[in-house]
Amino acid sequence: MNLFRKTPRSGQAQPSAAQKAGSARVLKNGAYAAILTAVVLAAVILVNLLVRALPTKYTEYDISTTGLFTLSDTTKNLLAGLDRDVTAYYLGETGNEDTNITRILDRYAGESSHFTWQQRDPVLYPTFAQQYGAENASSSSVILVCGDRSVVVDYSSLYEVDYNTYYTTGSLNYTFMAESALTGAISRVTSDSSYLLYQLSGHGELELGTDLTETLTNANVTVESLNLLSAGSIPEDAAVLLINTPQVDYSADSIALLRSYLEGGGRLLVTTSLTYDTPNLDALLAEYGLSRQSGLLVDTDANYYAANYAPTYLLPAMQVNDITAGVTSGMMVFAPISQGILTDSENEDMTYTSLLSTSSSAFAMQDYENATTATPGENDPTGSFDLAVAAESASTGARVVWIGCPNIFVSEIDQMVSGGNSQLLGSIVNWFNGEENAVAIDGKSMSAQSLSVPGTAVIGLGLLFVIVLPVACIVAGVVIFVIRRRR
Repeated sequence: MNLFRKTPRSGQAQPSAAQKAGSARVLKNGAYAAILTAVVLAAVILVNLLVRALPTKYTEYDISTTGLFTLSDTTKNLLAGLDRDVTAYYLGETGNEDTNITRILDRYAGESSHFTWQQRDPVLYPTFAQQYGAENASSSSVILVCGDRSVVVDYSSLYEVDYNTYYTTGSLNYTFMAESALTGAISRVTSDSSYLLYQLSGHGELELGTDLTETLTNANVTVESLNLLSAGSIPEDAAVLLINTPQVDYSADSIALLRSYLEGGGRLLVTTSLTYDTPNLDALLAEYGLSRQSGLLVDTDANYYAANYAPTYLLPAMQVNDITAGVTSGMMVFAPISQGILTDSENEDMTYTSLLSTSSSAFAMQDYENATTATPGENDPTGSFDLAVAAESASTGARVVWIGCPNIFVSEIDQMVSGGNSQLLGSIVNWFNGEENAVAIDGKSMSAQSLSVPGTAVIGLGLLFVIVLPVACIVAGVVIFVIRRRR
């Protein structure tokens, strides 16, 4: 006998089989619900982790009017071709980051597994930048590192400020230059080749401006000055020589040095002015089948000169070839006060390539000093003229480019066409050095244009939103109310 067996109390109802089954179902459904909740929660967490792992280009859309964070094909191709790891270090204080920079770095990282970026807070890592020679770099600058090589992209080069607009509109115009600066820096830090361009001095030559030298720097070209009169020789590491609009002629000894340089397969870029005579230099260029077309080029086709300027301020057509491949499609080159360059078609050793040319409506004005109208005279040659020509010798490998415009590489002229002239310079130098041309990247304006609505449209929209739509909603509500009451 079990003395401890419980016996049901008097009057206490025992649960029926149906009640027991219902309780089991409730417990079972509760277990299912708990399991389903856990599965859904785990799925949400997993999806969130997967989305966060995706590149930014798939999870964030660039809705800025100028596509600030949309990378160009040039950058995408460069990143797709990376075969070595590049790390970008963003020197920004925690909580004070420039989100424009961090966002575009995310876009770079999303295009290549070989590109990553990390933030280095100068407060937490006060000596980090020193190891890369960037101790004086501004806050929000970027250091690109590949192996034992590094390039510092200062914050000042990531933005460009146009102060001229302040005097006309009262506001500054900012241009976002980050993609151009970062892509150029990646190209430099991953390239195994570097070149020296010597710009000759001592004859009144013009020096290249900062914007032009920056273009060459992005192509791994270092610019240095060389005076043949004092140096007495041309350095062996000279990849390119630049003669930029000499005001006086070169001496016989200097010409002899240049001739020997070219005979050894040298590269020479020359710009000249029709107002300065340089017979010795012209004679050297004539050995390569190049000569000047006398007279000032005038183009009567309005598509080939700048609006509101005289038809001598040329916007020549850029010929499409390997030499000009580094100029962005649609960019213009500004070449005011130019003269034509002729070639010797009978010189079988030379191959000539036209770079810039006028329309067929142009003419070479001979008596330009006394001219009062832009009309051709009886002795003025007419037709299309080349004002920039490249020549290559089959026997020596020498390459020469002659541009008959004295100010084509002047910063103020270059800025009038948003850097088209500097892009041409970089493209020519790349061809000289046998490097593949990479199309330059334009900056993107950060000045959003305000939406202006015509007065007639304002009245129409006001009537629509203030009267028509409210009345339509009231009428629709009354109709629905009446229909439901009748039911």
